[in-house]
Parts: sequence; structure tokens; C-alpha cells
Amino acid sequence: MSKVTCIWDAKALLGEGVIWHPDENAVYWLDIVKSVLYRLDESGNKSQWQLHDNPSAIVPCRQGGLLATNRHGVCHIDTVRGAVSKRIGLESELASNRFNDGTSDALGQFWFASMDDSETAKTGAFYRLTTAGMVECVDVFGNACITNGPAISTCGSWIFFTDTLEKKIFRAPLNKDGSPGKPMLFIDFAPYSGYPDGMCTDSQGGLWVCHFGGGRITRFNESGASDTTLMVPVPNVTKCTFGGDNMQTLYITTAAKALSDIERERYPLSGGLFSVDVPFSGRPAYHVNDPSS
Repeated sequence: MSKVTCIWDAKALLGEGVIWHPDENAVYWLDIVKSVLYRLDESGNKSQWQLHDNPSAIVPCRQGGLLATNRHGVCHIDTVRGAVSKRIGLESELASNRFNDGTSDALGQFWFASMDDSETAKTGAFYRLTTAGMVECVDVFGNACITNGPAISTCGSWIFFTDTLEKKIFRAPLNKDGSPGKPMLFIDFAPYSGYPDGMCTDSQGGLWVCHFGGGRITRFNESGASDTTLMVPVPNVTKCTFGGDNMQTLYITTAAKALSDIERERYPLSGGLFSVDVPFSGRPAYHVNDPSS
């Protein structure tokens, strides 16, 4: 494996949401705290948009642009004009909540979750936006203070999700209609450094989990045993995704959030976008429909 390298020293406070866009051969990612959307194409060209309302998860939209979550629910991002349009408002009764991580599946469903922005109350919940354009709360996944994941196995049979503060990663079977079955504990993360954050899957059944506060990414095989560790030269590793020409480049977001001034001096690349080539392959993000279409 090659060395983990910073490819964009963006100094994001909370880098997150990284995806590989299959139509554009480009990486998109976010700084949730600063509400900035970043794009890096395969030629190294960089673009960024100043948005608002803490966008947190993004997936490619069939009608163009990106479908996203932000503080208030689901929105659409026009990447030509840099405009954000509200689509579905959620959790207006939970003033301290915001939305966090998300992903899409092969059916075109958008899976996403909320969290308590003060990181104290178990008010976070998981949702899915179905192909019919309906949002359903995934009650079977329960509630958590900080939700993370979710990630879909490349075979489409499993969805993984995380209760970050409890250091537990779960998986649930996916039915043919896209509905989830009963979740079960997959990985007890207590023995590992830091907290389980964002994750992605590879074509060999592996689950790659970022360690917030642990400075690394761990790959777990289909039985839940760890078999690969990637050290990242910053403490807070937040999310990863596969991309590149052969889908064997791992792109990694990181965060400067929660670091002291001394730690930021020690780890100056915190908040950067990193990449590394690995002997595993994944797949690009699935497209979803704009629910307004």
C-alpha cells in the first residue's frame, strides 16, 4: 500500500461527507461547520462553494447536482449556480438536532441520520428516502446521540450504521424492496482507539471504519475481525470512500474540530483531504432522484 497523503490542505473544521461522483470522476466533500462544499477532479482542479445551514451528507442526483442533508432536513445543491433548495423539512421540533452522515443504495434510496449537535442527548434517528419520494424514520435502528455510517455493502445485502458514543457498529439485512431487517451488533469498538465515525465498504465484503480521535482507519472483514490498519497523520479521521480510475483509491476526510491549539500545531494537516491507494476496490456513490421531480 502507498502512503496516506494530504491532497488538499483545506483546514476544514469538520471535513465530512466524501463521495466519488461517477459521472464527473471527481471527489466531493464538505466542511459541516463552515458550510463549505469542495470538489476535486481527477486532473487536480479544485472548486468550492460557500453554502449555509451545515450541509452534512451528499449523494449524486439523477437530475443533476447533489441531494444533501443539512441542519433542517433534505435539500438539493445546484453545483452550477451554488444554490441550495429545500426539499424535505424534518425534526423542526428538535432545535438542537442537525443531520449528519448519509449514503445511497443501488435502488436509489437515500439513507441518512440526525444527531444532537451539543453531543449530549440521544435524539438522533435514522431515516430513508424511498424511491417513491417518501421519508421514513427507521425506528428499528433506535436512537443515538451521535449517529454515523450508514454504509451499504457492495453486494447490497447489508446496511451498516454506528452509535458513535457507545462505540458500537451494527448491521441489518436489506430486503429486496429496500426495507431494513432487524439490526444486530457487528463490531464492539471499545477495544479500538478513538470513536467509530464514517465508513465505507469494499467489493470483498470489507468495512472500512474511520477513527475520530484515533488517527487511523481499520478494515473489518465479513466476520467482523480487523485485518488492515491505515495510519492517518492527524487525530480526527471522519469519513472515507473509494474512487479513482480503478476504484482502488481511498479518499479520507479529517477534522480540526475538538483539537487544542497545541494539537493543531502538532497536526497542521488536520481538516485536510487525504488519499491512499489500497489493494481493495469499492464502488462510486449511487444516484438518487430529486424528490421534487
